[in-house]
Amino acid sequence: MAGIAAGFALEQLHPWCVRRRPGGWALIAAGGIVIAGAVRAAATNDLARPERLVTSGPYALSRNPMYVGWFMAQVGIGLVTGSGWVLATLPAVGAGLHRDVVREERRLARSFGDEYERYSEKVGRYLPRR
Repeated sequence: MAGIAAGFALEQLHPWCVRRRPGGWALIAAGGIVIAGAVRAAATNDLARPERLVTSGPYALSRNPMYVGWFMAQVGIGLVTGSGWVLATLPAVGAGLHRDVVREERRLARSFGDEYERYSEKVGRYLPRR
């Protein structure tokens, strides 16, 4: 969400319009569905201090479905609004999120040990494994 806000703030300072793409609506919807599924799957768990490893729903395909959903939504918003800045902030947002994900994975590995190791071997960090 920070990338979207930063993109629109930059848009106000120095407009950078790209061609609008109505297909962005599909990415916004898909991102919302992924996020909602992840929230539903983790609903009974405190994500800041998880008591159990969530491996169902979208977490069966991606270890970080909420981040994937937000990334999809940001791309979609950039395309629908034609904001070059919303799209341009994606690499910085992605790098920051990746740093946080790696840190969180270390914490989960310490907390859940072999269970997390087996899960991370089976489920991709962001995208499903074959």
